[in-house]
Amino acid sequence: MSSSEPSHQPLTLDGGPLGQLLFDWHQDRYRHAWQFGESVPALTSIESDSAEIWPVSPPLQQIHEQSFGDGRQVVFGVGMAGRGHWSASFTLIPDLRCWIVELACRCPVSPERLMSSYQATAQPTTDTHRVQLEQAPHVCLEAISPAAILEATDDQVRFQPAQITTGAATTQWAFRIRVDG
Repeated sequence: MSSSEPSHQPLTLDGGPLGQLLFDWHQDRYRHAWQFGESVPALTSIESDSAEIWPVSPPLQQIHEQSFGDGRQVVFGVGMAGRGHWSASFTLIPDLRCWIVELACRCPVSPERLMSSYQATAQPTTDTHRVQLEQAPHVCLEAISPAAILEATDDQVRFQPAQITTGAATTQWAFRIRVDG
């Protein structure tokens, strides 16, 4: 029986007018970014180093792309940090003009923190559950069910579960990136 090591090749999911989702290998995990027509990504995941037990973004060590007949394109990712097992799906939904990001972490103990953190190239403006990126096309980030709390400061955006289950459990959170115009 033979085994193969992951290639850690970059991956791009091209959403045309809805932007591109880019994955590249960074230290021991995949970093991801969204680019909306500019030469510089508008949002780039902030990654912790391998020593961090509760990273600031899911530590995705394996990714897989899949296309569906209804036009959806999805990148699935999995990884581990500390004792947590992380999973993510990044879905391009052209009919709804958006990307849906669903995240989960399974842990045998109560986590200190769970979140997804992004560096923004422009200062985001925030209302209750939405962040607007000041650029063309109009890009809006929204916390969606399962409930997530959205934080935006200066040039960073963070999504995290509204409630983290104590003890051994799986915690989920999600957000949407809408692209108009």
